[in-house]
Amino acid sequence: MGKKSRLKPPKQCNDCGVEADTQFRVRQSETDEWRIVCKACQTLAKNNDDYMYGGTWKRKKRN
Repeated sequence: MGKKSRLKPPKQCNDCGVEADTQFRVRQSETDEWRIVCKACQTLAKNNDDYMYGGTWKRKKRN
């Protein structure tokens, strides 16, 4: 018996709406809400001094 597939449906970027297999949890300040964004939007968010990284979401899990 093999492992069951851990492939999840792709998520949309909260900023631009692009679906991607890897998304990032970020926020601009301590009072801002967490957002799930694509790599391009994460790069733009990093320019903010109060940028906070909260983790990576991947469509396909390793195990």
